[in-house]
Amino acid sequence: DKKHSHWFIFFFKQKTAYEMLRSLVGSEMCIRDSTMVMNKSYGQHILRNPQILKSMVEKSALRSTDIVLEIGPGTGNLTQLLLENSKKVIAVEIDARMIAELMKRFHYEIQTKKLEIIQGNFMTVDLPFFDICVANVPYQISSPLVFKLLSHKPLFRCAVLMFQREFALRLVAKPGSDLYCRLSVNVQLLSRVCLLYTSDAADDLLCVDLGGRRTLQKK
Repeated sequence: DKKHSHWFIFFFKQKTAYEMLRSLVGSEMCIRDSTMVMNKSYGQHILRNPQILKSMVEKSALRSTDIVLEIGPGTGNLTQLLLENSKKVIAVEIDARMIAELMKRFHYEIQTKKLEIIQGNFMTVDLPFFDICVANVPYQISSPLVFKLLSHKPLFRCAVLMFQREFALRLVAKPGSDLYCRLSVNVQLLSRVCLLYTSDAADDLLCVDLGGRRTLQKK
């Protein structure tokens, strides 16, 4: 079925000093299944599927020197993998309950400044420098979030973002498509955007790569 085709990538790499230290205290992939009621006004949805989480990180091609921006980390399932594959993670979270969960789960990483948590609304906080953004995007702010990222300076390398299916398809829609709209035009004018993959495990979610901003050439 072409709609649900997948790429499987296998790779080996040496453990970093951080990974070896974490192995001493138990660094296995731990998916938090929180019993907290999600706040609909924030568009919260916890991503729990390990396959999707690992695919997002693999597609982002993180470097050990990267500073990663995560928007809406929730209970930290994606955060854990980002920490294992980057220099530092900056997580922006509005919900104090989620921040309390993150502080318990990543006490060591916060103490060593490998994880920085910014409490507040992503749309109003001042963003520090980052190399790449990887995030399971809160539904309610999908469109304004994209344009805030595209207007951010200094430039970042790319953003690997998980969106609801319809929104993601509008981002990558081509002229003549029923989904082609103002959103498609503006995003494709300002960036190189492509659909990375779909998943049988989450049919309503699509992962999108929002590449570096285009340089507009004078005619």
